[in-house]
This record gives sequence, structure tokens and C-alpha cells, in this order.
Amino acid sequence: MNRQYRILNCKYILSFWLVISLLFSFQAWGQELDNEISQLTPFIQSLRNFSKNIPQEKVYLHFDNTSYYQGDHIWFKCYIVTCEQHQLSQLSKTLYVELLNPGGEIIDKRILPIENGQCHGDFTLNQLPFYSGFYEVRAYTKYMLNFGDDAIFSRLLPVFNKPKIEGNYEEKDMLKYGRGDYPMKRAKPEKGKTVNLRFFPEGGDMIQGIASRVAFEATGEAGNPIDITGVVIDKNNQELYQFTTLHEGRGVFTYIPGVDKQEAVIEYFGKKYRFDLPIGLPQGVVMEVDNLSYADSIGITLKKSGYASSVKILGVAILSGGKLQNHCYVYIADDKISFKIDKTKLPSGVSQIVLFNSKGDILCDRLVFTGKNELLDIKAKTNKSAYQPYEPVDMEFSVAVLETNPANTTFSVSVRDAANEVESKQNILTDLLLMSEIKGYVRNPSYYFEDNNDTHRAALDVLLMVQGWRRYSWKQMAGVETIDLKYLPEQGIETSGKVVSLGIKQVPKPNVDVSLWLQKRGEEDETGGSFVASFVTGDQGRFSLVADVYGKWNMILGVTEKGKKKNYQIILDRLFSPESKRYRYADMQVNIAENNDEHINDEEIPDHPEEDLKSFFIAYKDSLAKLSISEKTHHLKEVTVTAKKRTKEQDIYHSRSTSLTYYDVRSESDNIYDSGKYIGDDIHQMLMNTNDYFTIVRGGNREFLFYKNKLTLFVIDYQSTEWSELGYFKYKNIRLSAIKSMYINENTSVISQYITSLDPTLSPLEIALTLGCVVLIETFPDGEVPVEESKGIRKTKLEGYSLEKEFYSPDYSVLPPEPDYRRTLYWNPSVTTDEHGHAKIKFYNNSSCTKFGISAETVTSLGLIGIYKNE
Repeated sequence: MNRQYRILNCKYILSFWLVISLLFSFQAWGQELDNEISQLTPFIQSLRNFSKNIPQEKVYLHFDNTSYYQGDHIWFKCYIVTCEQHQLSQLSKTLYVELLNPGGEIIDKRILPIENGQCHGDFTLNQLPFYSGFYEVRAYTKYMLNFGDDAIFSRLLPVFNKPKIEGNYEEKDMLKYGRGDYPMKRAKPEKGKTVNLRFFPEGGDMIQGIASRVAFEATGEAGNPIDITGVVIDKNNQELYQFTTLHEGRGVFTYIPGVDKQEAVIEYFGKKYRFDLPIGLPQGVVMEVDNLSYADSIGITLKKSGYASSVKILGVAILSGGKLQNHCYVYIADDKISFKIDKTKLPSGVSQIVLFNSKGDILCDRLVFTGKNELLDIKAKTNKSAYQPYEPVDMEFSVAVLETNPANTTFSVSVRDAANEVESKQNILTDLLLMSEIKGYVRNPSYYFEDNNDTHRAALDVLLMVQGWRRYSWKQMAGVETIDLKYLPEQGIETSGKVVSLGIKQVPKPNVDVSLWLQKRGEEDETGGSFVASFVTGDQGRFSLVADVYGKWNMILGVTEKGKKKNYQIILDRLFSPESKRYRYADMQVNIAENNDEHINDEEIPDHPEEDLKSFFIAYKDSLAKLSISEKTHHLKEVTVTAKKRTKEQDIYHSRSTSLTYYDVRSESDNIYDSGKYIGDDIHQMLMNTNDYFTIVRGGNREFLFYKNKLTLFVIDYQSTEWSELGYFKYKNIRLSAIKSMYINENTSVISQYITSLDPTLSPLEIALTLGCVVLIETFPDGEVPVEESKGIRKTKLEGYSLEKEFYSPDYSVLPPEPDYRRTLYWNPSVTTDEHGHAKIKFYNNSSCTKFGISAETVTSLGLIGIYKNE
């Protein structure tokens, strides 16, 4: 018989009986197998082409510190790598890094130029109002957004209130999450029951009558792992199996599901809890994977029950980093087959084993971890074991491959005062190889890289059975579903958008001329520094331009058609930031490295107290009636209060710092405009589009803005508002383009101080019952108010690449010593080694540091990962 059967790839180790049985098959049976293989082959071809046609990226950020305080700088180094081999990416040239406050608002953003897969930047925690809590830093290329929000980098950082005693970093006061009055854009964290037990059958499903391995995870109400033991019982309460946790609430046991429901019973702190086990399917395939018994291979056992007899051949694909690493076709004879696959050629990190049928449906899949990357070995040493305050510190690093071959590379390094340092269990190794490939809470990712012994490998294997998220979509990779690439890798600062007609329909306007003019902000009166371009819109009214510009620019766009200005709407593609993610309670906890005393953030900081004022807001007794608002007023007895008068600057700082939120009016107006809405100069519409608490109430021939069902007070440049119709509506005469920013403040004392006193009988309580908030309007100074737009013109701003800042380190050889409370003593995002793999750094100690916290991280163009962290 001349026919050859490509049933299994030759890279796989097959059982002898399977090969013999295939060689002596009947001719007709062989043709049937060929037909089934031909149905599987297109999926393999799609998998093979996917990584070539649609490569993917990952981002990792190395931070200078593990926690921060109000007023601190956050310094970071960004590594952008390919998913396939973790090599420095040459794909995208622009990275977006965003800082989100605990409520989920983006309060700062950096746009960074990627050079050789690297860039760096910083944030400053000085924006008012300030809320302590867990801040989120996320980073992504626009291209990464094609693959879902879970593909982006995200890290939670604890940010504490400034210590009451300067330099006392034992103080770690933080507003408890959700207890402040700040706006909440995040979904509320989910709180579990006292004991939560979830089951994860290996491969996906359990089949009745077939022994299956079942992983489980036990957590408490905050999502933290708990250690348990338990038993599986049948409907007659007979004990069938026992199980116990292996590491951090996770474990695995073997279980044969039957037709009847079975339960797991555990005892926790003297109380019993019962949980239903998953119900087994009447027929299907079970996949058992052994990644622990063999050093060079992975054992796979497939068992079927009641499966359609017409199905002879199934496909097995091994995927890593979005790339097909290997595959084979298998025939399950006698309802079971066992074979091995070679894992020595698999890249380090998480791989996915997929069993699929001729329709491209996944029957079983499983995540496994293979190997440890060939790491760069980074060592650090100092010339002394201890240093005096303000003393110079000389530190030397050595970088080598396998400890012997010097590496000429760059790395980022942070040296911190380790006293009272918050512990971090994540680094570039754990993130790129593990955490970026799975989803969910892992309390200590570093544990799985501490050792390669049986205990650690078994714990990692169970972790991957539990954390079931797949970074890559099987259906898209296999060609079952098409992938719509909305964003291509950016090669610079992109300006793209569309020209549409004004009105609700917004009809695209093709073949119209668009002119663009850029002027560097702050250089409007100077010659040079400008940029002019023109282009014609496409069929859908679209246009695009790519430029390498740095800093902030004023941008003017104009539309003409046949030489005449047209009053069309120019909408820019700038609203692509992902939604803020839901926090987990388990993520919001702090562990102090020195004593390892873990505590969940449960200390609540009281709200700002109401301050005593020298005078209160006094209004006309019939003022509400004059404003066409019906409201009963109750007068209380007069109270005289004395207090030390604040300066104007202190009043402004107090008003800002006690506010709930801050709006950059130009940015908010741009966002509304780019969402397709047109609000003109309507300040009411602007506020309602940015804050759901604002609503419009009509009274007489007037339109009033209410906030939380109470009247809104408007204050212009911190000048008192006359409680009269003329004084109250003065804000309506200001164009939105003339407003720089707005603060929303609910504090009664702040509201009171900005209203002219006319009636001494009106109390702060009555003010609180009448007014919901004060909108503090800050206008541009004279001479800086933008000129009003003319027909067919849109004036906006363009954010170019963020300008670099240099980390400040004092030089006490020339400066007199002074109290120095720096927590980050040294930060350098790009330290370069010499040909011997050595690099030296020098900095000065602070006033009190006796122990350094050192972290150095890198990834090379070849994908070699290096870390150093002193214990």
C-alpha cells in the first residue's frame, strides 16, 4: 500500500501500537481519514499564518518605587516587546501611559516615542483635588487595543497622604476605597462570601464515568486565598474523595462524575460549607496533561466516552506567544490514547494546548508553563556596607549571560530608602512570562520563580489550571472568526479624523480640502516653530497625518470646498482610551517589606471638616422666588464665629483642594466634540456631558443648572457672586473657550465664602439645603483668551510626544546638607554597561537611610530578561 498517512507529526513520540494500526488500515478507512485531515488542515494553516500577519505586543513598566505619597514623582521605564519571543518590538513607535485616580478618572497622560522597544517618563502627584488611595498606571500602544482591554499593562500603586510630620514615612494614611465623595467611574469591587470555592475541570469539561482532574481555588470574602481541606460526598452523604490545598488556596484532585449531583464539603474555622461540583456531560473528550513527570516532554492522555463514532481524527495545536509552535492529528482508539510532545523547543512562558475538531471547535484546552528563559545575571555591589547621612555612594553593576559571558546592554535601575518600604512581588520576569498571559489575582507571582523544584512547579501547574483566561482568541487565530484591526501600529503622532455635515445625521464629506496649522504653545508670538499641511478627504470624509512633534501645540483645522469655506464639523479620532477597570479588594492591600505584616487597606480618613468662617453667606429672603424656584426657607438663630483670616492664595488652595473634581475645559470640550456632539458655548451642556449629577431645571423663562437636585452656584475667578439675578447669571456671558478650568466643590463653607452677604439670618444649614455645589470657574488671563472660531475652522490642541524630565539627585559635595527625605535616592532608566558588562553609578545618601532597596531590570533585543532585587 503506497498511501502515507500524516496522522501525527514526527516531532511527537507515539505509542507503537498506534503506528502499526494505522499502517495496516483498510484503503477505504484511509480515505476517510484523509478527508477528516483535510478538514483540519485549514485551521492549522490559519494558525501558522496568524503570528506572521498579525504579530502582537506586550508592555511592561519598571517603577522607581513601590509606593508613593502626595506630591511625589512617579518615574517609570517602559519595555515594549513582541509576544512571541519577548524581543524588543520594532512594531509601534508610540506608547500611551495614563495615570488614573482611585475613582477611575484619567488625571494625567504621557505620549512617549518608542525607540528600540523602550521609552521612559514620569508623573507628579500634585494635581488638586487629591485623593489618596490606589492609583492605576496603564500603558498600551494603540495597536494593542485591537485585542481587548485585558491586553494592556495595568499596575495598582498605593498613594498615601503626605505625612503630618515631614519625612515620617511610617505614616501610611490612605482614604479607604469608595469612602470619599470623589466621582466613581469604576464598577464597584465584587465582594465574595465568607468562603468561596470554585472548580476548574482540566481541559474544560468533565464527562460522566471518566476520571478527570479538577483544580480548585478557595478564597475569602476579599478574594484572598485561604487554605482548606474537604471531602466529596454523593447524594447519600457517603465520602468519595478527599482534597486539600497545595499553595495559596489552590489544589487539584481526581474525580469521576456520575449522573447524580455530588457535593464538596469543607470546614473552615469550625463551620461547614457545602458546594456543588460541576455536572459531567453525558459524552465528550477529557484531556489530561502531565507537565511535571518529564524534563523534556509533556504527557497527554485523551479519553472519550459516547463520542460520535464518525469522528476519527482530531487536531492538537500547541501555541505560545500567539504563534503555532507545533501540531499533530490524533485518532482515539479504544476510547483512549496517550502520547508525549517535545517541550524543549517551546519558548519560555505560558503555552496553550488545544484539542479541536473539524469544525474548528475547541473540545479541550490547557495552559502549561515551559522552561525558564535564559536569563541575564545582574549583580550589584557597593564599596561600603553602611553609609552615613549625605555620604556619596558608589555602586557597581555587572551583567552577564549564564554568569560568564559579559553583556553589553542597557537596564533601568532604582535605589530606594528601604525603611518602611511597601513590598512588591512583581517584576519584569513574572509579568512578561506569566502575569501578562493569565487573568485574575495572584498574591505572590515571584513565588513561582523562586525555585524550579517539584513543589514550585506543581503550584505553578495548578495556578494555570485555575487562571483560565487566554490572551489570544482561538477563533481568530484558527480563522473561525475574522479579526477587525481598527488600529494599525502607529509610526508617530497621528492626527486623523473625518469631516461631516453639521447636525444629527453627520453626513461624511469626501473630496474636501483640509488645511492644518500647528503652533508651539508658548511661542505664538515668535517666528518659527510652526507646521502647515493640507490634504483632501477620502471617500468617507476621512483624513490622516503622521508627524513627529514634541510638547503641546495649538492646532487649527480649516475646511474648504471648491475654494470656499464650509461650516462642516471636523471630528478627530482621539477617544480611544479604555474604560477604567474594576478593582479587586485583594489588589488593594499593603505589605510592609520589613516585617511582612500584611494588612488590608481599611483605615478611613475623615472627610475635610467644615471650617469656621468670619462671615456667612446672606441672601435676599425672596431670592429663590426671584429666581423662579419655589423653596421654603427656615431661619435659625444668628451665630457669631471668629477665625483667623486666610490670604487670597490660601482661600484658592483650600477651594481647589477640597473640591471633588477638576475639569480642563478645553480638553473636556474637545472630547465632547470628538464624540460627535455639538454644544457650542453652552456651559450647562458641557457640565452635563462630563458629570451625570448635573441636570437642567426650567423656571419661568430661565434655565437653571442643578447638581444632585439642588441649585448650582457659579463663581468666576474666585470673586464673590452677587445673589441677584444679574449677579447669579453672570457666568452665562463667558465663552467656553475663555474658561481654562473648573472645580466642582460641595463644601458648604466654600460655597458660603463666595456669596455676598445681604441677609444675616440665612445660615450655612440653609445654604446646604439650597445649593448642591459651587462651580469654580477659572478663566484665561487677559491676552490669552483664544480668538473665536470662524466659519469652517476648528481650533483645538495637539499633544505631541511628552518632553523628558531628568531625575534630580543632589550633589552634597557642593551643596550644604539640609533635611533630605528622598525615598528614591537614585533613578536611571538607561544605564549602559561597557564591553566587560560593567556599569557604575554614584549618588548621595539622604538624611537617614541605612538600608538600600535596589531593583534593576532589562530585556534585550534578543528577548533575554534580566532582574536584580536585593532581599
